[in-house]
Order: sequence, then C-alpha cells, then structure tokens
Amino acid sequence: MAIIAGRLGDWLREWIGRPVARHATRVARLAAGGTLLLAAGLVNATNLEVGEKVFVPMFEPNPELDGYAVGFVEELHDDGTVTLRINEVETGKGKTLSGTCHPSGGTPLSGARIVSDDPDALEVEQRLPADQVLTYRRGSQLYLERENLSIAYLKYLGSGMGMTPDRFDVAIRRAENAGLPRMVTAMEIGKMQVESTQGRGFPVPASRALEKAAPMLDAVAAKLESHPEAVETAARMLGGTTPQHRDDPLAAVIVRLHEILDEQLGELEQKSADPREVSGFSVDELLAIYTGWFRVITANDTQPFQNADVAFYRERAAESLQSGEWPSLL
Repeated sequence: MAIIAGRLGDWLREWIGRPVARHATRVARLAAGGTLLLAAGLVNATNLEVGEKVFVPMFEPNPELDGYAVGFVEELHDDGTVTLRINEVETGKGKTLSGTCHPSGGTPLSGARIVSDDPDALEVEQRLPADQVLTYRRGSQLYLERENLSIAYLKYLGSGMGMTPDRFDVAIRRAENAGLPRMVTAMEIGKMQVESTQGRGFPVPASRALEKAAPMLDAVAAKLESHPEAVETAARMLGGTTPQHRDDPLAAVIVRLHEILDEQLGELEQKSADPREVSGFSVDELLAIYTGWFRVITANDTQPFQNADVAFYRERAAESLQSGEWPSLL
C-alpha cells in the first residue's frame, strides 16, 4: 500500500506541475461527467456540512473505467464551491489522479494541491463546485450500482456463462438508471443474442443455438442502424486496423457477437465439412444467418464494410455454400 500511495503522489506532482494548456478540454470532460450524473437523476441536492464525508465521482460512459475520490468537506464557499480534503482515490483504467493517460484527459482532481505526500497517508486538497460532490452514502451506492453493471458487461464479453435474460434485464435497468444509453443498447443486444440460443445463458449445441440466429441478427442490425459510429468502430477492430478494446460497450458487444457466431458456425463445420450436408440446416437457412451478420456489420446496409455492401457479401457467401465451402464472416 505504501508503494501504491507513493506512486499516486508522484503522479499527482507530475500532473500539477504541467502547464494548464488543456483547461478547455478538461472542462468539457467534467461537463460530460456532470451530464452522466444529471442523466441518472443523482446530482447532489443535499446541503453539505463542514466535516462531512463525501464522494467525488469520476464516472465514464463505460462504468469499467469509473474512478472516484473520498474525502471530507473542509470549507464551504459563498460561490457554491466547496474545499475538500481528499484522502482516498480509486483511479479507473488508464487514469492518474489528475486525468487519463490521453493528452486530452482530465478529472475533478486536476490541479489539486498536495497537503501531505506521506506514502502511508496521502492527502490532497481541491476546491470543486458543490454539484460535483455527492454525500458518501449516495455516491458509494451509485458507484456500486455501476460496478455491478460493469460486472455483467464484462461477464457477457467473457464466457457469458450464467448471463440469463433476467440478469440482462437487471443490467439494462441499471444502465438506464445510470443514464448510459449506449450500455442500455449493448445489454439489449446481448439479451437478444442469448434468448435466440434458447439456452437461457447456458451452453447449448450450435445446431440449436443457431436455429433462431437469422431473425435475431436482422433485429440487431435494425437496432444498430442508429449507431453507425459503434458499427464502424467494431468493423475497424474486426478488420485489424484498430486494436480491440472494451471502451465503447456497443462496439465491444458487436465484436463479441462476431466471436460467438464464428464459434457456433465453426462447430457446425466440424460436424460437416460440406455445408450442404450439415444436419438441421438448409443452404438457404445458413445463408440467412450469414446475411444477418452482414447486415449487422454494415449497420443494416447503411454503410459499407471494407468498401462493400450486404449484396456483395451475400452473393459471395451464397457461391461458397453452393460449392460446398463454408463462407467467412469477414
């Protein structure tokens, strides 16, 4: 713990010593954080008191990246700001105390003054608008809700085991309450995929899991038509031009959907090298699955994937299937 606290002190000294050339961007990021709180209906309306334990959220559109600070109210000011003594910080992925590793990053702790850099008791002082500060109970409850949402999100991106439709419903409600529309859509897509397998979140043979895949993919494509930027990000990740990441939950779920389909179709291929002879599926039914995916990765045929539309990929897949070869999803 002493080593960690010492490193945090080093980070803070480094960032405080830098010129404040990113002030406008920092303000924009803080405004975005405030928007998240407003959307969740949880901006602190309670009058704070000197000596009160408080919670400073450092929330992101993806809860996996959330951070926070805990401290005490040291002074209340007539201009609606409060001076805090911060003694606990949890940084999100890629963050230092003052901001992200990205040059445009910033958090409510940017510019904080070091009060004590004792490695066993790091303390900083910061003056913030009161509406960026929550009571400790309220803030910690909100953070826990978002943490639970993040767990569900990461679970689906992993094995997905046990992510039942009911658990997706809980995750969707949490995302709605937190004011995270992209996460809402991501969890809705996850639920659609899980329900289509008829396994209620548990493994089933590909022959069963793919029975309702085509209409599910068509429905997902229709939902993604209003999210072309997420589809484009996913397409770049799948095409290898952008490293895969989980920062955009909607793009990450699209990539996960591709992984699941690829595994399921691969399982069918293991049973029959010739798709024309696979048990339980006609060539037309298999083609409908491939076509559904091509609609997904083109945002319902509204933007090309690797400079081609659905018709191109569908025709290519049809030729492969009719010649006894399994098509590629990409």
